[in-house]
Amino acid sequence: MKWFKIGIIAAAACILLVGAGLYYMSDSSGGSGGSKTGAPAPAPTEAPAPQIQRGTITITATDETNQRPIKGAVFAIYASGLNEDAPPLETVTTDVTGTAITSPLDYANDYLIRQQSISLPYAVAEEELHTAVNAPNQQVSTTNAILPHIKATQPAGEGELAISKVYLDVPLIMQKPELPNGCEITSLTAVLNYYGYDTTKTAMADTYLPKQAFSSKDGKLYGPDPNQLYAGDPRSQKGGFYSFAPPIVVAAENYFAASSRTGSAQDISGSTREQLIEQLNKGVPVVVWTTLDMSKPNFNYGWYLTATGEYYEALVNLHVVVLNGYEDGKVHVMNPLQGQVTYDADVFFRSYEEMGRHALVVNG
Repeated sequence: MKWFKIGIIAAAACILLVGAGLYYMSDSSGGSGGSKTGAPAPAPTEAPAPQIQRGTITITATDETNQRPIKGAVFAIYASGLNEDAPPLETVTTDVTGTAITSPLDYANDYLIRQQSISLPYAVAEEELHTAVNAPNQQVSTTNAILPHIKATQPAGEGELAISKVYLDVPLIMQKPELPNGCEITSLTAVLNYYGYDTTKTAMADTYLPKQAFSSKDGKLYGPDPNQLYAGDPRSQKGGFYSFAPPIVVAAENYFAASSRTGSAQDISGSTREQLIEQLNKGVPVVVWTTLDMSKPNFNYGWYLTATGEYYEALVNLHVVVLNGYEDGKVHVMNPLQGQVTYDADVFFRSYEEMGRHALVVNG
């Protein structure tokens, strides 16, 4: 019968589900329909992700006069177009060959390179470098000049130089006749003028220097602690003595505040000889307490402290100068009593140490 044949054909072509697999059953006649193998259908596959191309940047730093490689130059790498306050992607430092290599960076992006710092005797390069990464390695370079106050150097190893001569052109200011006992404030004024501040020694002494006059009571002489106030008046031949660094720092701060300037002064008393030399290397003149002729400190005077009544033993040969250079075992000094002079370095620093290592700098 026809209906019976149709039922058999339909049954032969039915779909059978077994477990989790999908199988097709076909008739033996090889008619069209499902797979003859009975295997599971293959799972679809994803297209491979495109590979991001990257390359590095090699940065070279050299001396502008002789193309000597510079070790220790630090560069910051930024993505161009970002906010100026955005942090760098990374920083790299040049090695003894004067080169530094970045991490791999994405192609088709522009990058900004800034020199953040460099070892002495070089000045930081102000030029900003721009480059796009479109090859496995990009090459950029910069040159650095030696700081103008550094007058001589000598090789000190691969990619490094040692400083052998420094001279800072501090203005010559003599304390007399107006300030016979004003070596401290005159030295400070010279340093302020060096940084371009327009002030005078007398204005600094009269207006900004914290000081206290001497007084007598019951046959005793009373005066201030020189660590807190200038003792007497620097304009007076007999009524002026001295102060140490703290009141001179206050004088500088008073000047900056009154003139709306942004400078500052720092008491660096206690600094070693090497630390004072490092200040010079960085271009910073130092106000230094010594004695008049580099002899030993002489204590043969004194007074009672107004604040406490304690007896204070005073120096009679204290002097203050500006240390502004060195070379060949000598130091250059702006002496407000003698002018621009040189001293044997060992003699000068021995006097500084015997006086108790009093010193200050101005951050211009």
